[in-house]
Amino acid sequence: MTHSPHGLRPFGFDGPVDYIERITNDIWNLPGRDPDLIRRYYTPGTAIHLDAGDLLGDEVVITNTQARLRTYPDFHGIIDDTIWTGSEEDGYRTSMRWTWTGTDTGGTIYGPATGLPVTFTAIANCIVRGEVIIEEWLGANPLAQARQLGYTLEDALQATRYPQAPRVARPAFDFSRTAEGDLVRQAFTGALDGRVESGLYAADCATAFAPDIQRDGALAMTEWADGLRNALGPLAAEIDDQYSLPASDTLPLRVATQWRIAGTGPQGPVEFSLISHHHLVDGRVTAQWLAYDELALAHHGIVLTQPATAV
Repeated sequence: MTHSPHGLRPFGFDGPVDYIERITNDIWNLPGRDPDLIRRYYTPGTAIHLDAGDLLGDEVVITNTQARLRTYPDFHGIIDDTIWTGSEEDGYRTSMRWTWTGTDTGGTIYGPATGLPVTFTAIANCIVRGEVIIEEWLGANPLAQARQLGYTLEDALQATRYPQAPRVARPAFDFSRTAEGDLVRQAFTGALDGRVESGLYAADCATAFAPDIQRDGALAMTEWADGLRNALGPLAAEIDDQYSLPASDTLPLRVATQWRIAGTGPQGPVEFSLISHHHLVDGRVTAQWLAYDELALAHHGIVLTQPATAV
């Protein structure tokens, strides 16, 4: 069989999950982590899209990685899940959700070393051709890191600089709509409109609103959506990419979605990205993870009230 250059198997990887999880461990995790491998799996033209401003190229990724490891020498990440779509012939799209921990012994942009531990989550959506990531969207919330280190929102705002008008980069392809994807769209956009439907959300649905803010129950989703809508007025949510994996013996049906959300804040129109993972059981959302940049919104005068409800 002749392999397309888009495929992973000619490079020694057993599909997209093996690829994205193995290179993540090899680059960032001890023992044996090697940030120089970024030059193998990223290119000078790879764009990493964030609301904090896009990164371009492997060398920038290496520089940022080295800075993170100086802050957290004991940095270690655990991959929670990888949802994917694609083929050897067409290439792959992967959505990897992971949790990393570290102790601030090297200092951050917010201030000198605190000696405090941090637990951080992020979702990275990658387009993979051959063994190379050609484009990436990163959902992460740096304000959660600042909070865990004891810094205030004002501290974080003073220490960071964000684009005046961030633009959400849209993938240059179409995705196929599915029944499970439509269920997630209906549940999530309904919540944004102020209608958390009990038929679509399980009563004990678990939601990670930020790395340090996790709540159970539909009421927490109502509070979060109300806070977002109150801060941004009427919201428009569009899906830029979406794909899913069927249920297995150990995992429920999982859906990865790349959202673009627009509204109006105190400084005018604003658009931001949010990447989500949803678990579905019997047609209801039983768990969801929402990855977005709370600090980027704060730079536009949009301060969210996170849900306080815990069931």
